[in-house]
Amino acid sequence: MKGQNRTKGSITMAELAKICGYSKATVSRALSDDPRVKPETKALILEMARRYNYRPHTVASNLARRRTKTIGLMFPSAPRTIADPFFLEYLHGVSETLFEQGFSLLIPQVRQQRVTETIEELVAHRRVDGIILTEPRLEDERIVLLQESNVPFVFLGSTVKEDVSWVDGDNRGGICQGVRALGALGHRRIAVILGEEGLVSTEKRFLGYQDGLAALGLKLDRDLVWPGDFTRQGGYRAVVNHLDQIKAGDVTAIMACNDLMAIGAIQALNEAGVKVPEQVSVMGFDGIEVGKYLSPPLTTVQQPVYSLGREVARVLLGLIAEEHGTVHLTLPVTIVNETNTIGPASPRGAA
Repeated sequence: MKGQNRTKGSITMAELAKICGYSKATVSRALSDDPRVKPETKALILEMARRYNYRPHTVASNLARRRTKTIGLMFPSAPRTIADPFFLEYLHGVSETLFEQGFSLLIPQVRQQRVTETIEELVAHRRVDGIILTEPRLEDERIVLLQESNVPFVFLGSTVKEDVSWVDGDNRGGICQGVRALGALGHRRIAVILGEEGLVSTEKRFLGYQDGLAALGLKLDRDLVWPGDFTRQGGYRAVVNHLDQIKAGDVTAIMACNDLMAIGAIQALNEAGVKVPEQVSVMGFDGIEVGKYLSPPLTTVQQPVYSLGREVARVLLGLIAEEHGTVHLTLPVTIVNETNTIGPASPRGAA
């Protein structure tokens, strides 16, 4: 036997390999009972591991096999957080699917300025087998970083890069459906509250708004395009900043690009004494559970949020197992609570 004498105590795999006179790869195979290792070699390594008190770390052992059975799940940073009802329902779908397959979740704390640093920490030592991300941006530095790392990853939300896997709801088609439904009630002055600037979802939903206007034979009016950020406060501010238009009857319907902004918009309208839907119709997008408990329940374009979570997890597991290549999956959406927070336009608004 090659090696040197040493006292009993904790020992690393590198040290054990040196004592036994074999490579780390051979030692690792012997410890995992790999049939490719000769019985006499395996017996020697196991005896030395016992004698020198070698205790393999579970995570390290998994890493040697390039598997940690852990998935990194990254949520958006401020102003949106995991407390957003949409992401809570989405997390349910992701976690249930992963747990069914024996995987655990790692949800790192992320500050806006440390997103790439956090990803680097996850992939540097293969702490995770794959990563799930949300809210792809039009220019997204995370994608290049992850592609260089060779760690499988998937986005909730479509990306502008074709060689990236993603799962999404029909953002563009869904907003178009909503605008057309408002138009069918006679509305012609339909404002839109956009999401956070720079996100692919914001761009697609704005395109859906324009598609809806075109289907109604209406031109885009920039005075009816209001900035938002996908938060309740963003929807509230958008309405407060345009109350003059609303009270003048220049706006009879609001298409909010998510439910939280729709809820904020309704709050601002109520505080200003504007009745919903009698004076102004409001429609959201997402179909989060809390919208059902408004009075009246929020009319919204519902995404299958739980299913989005399950599909994102399923696609990532397939990438890890190398069962398929790049996946682009768009799930259908539908309008729910149709007669609650939207109603016919007044004669003035239909003009």
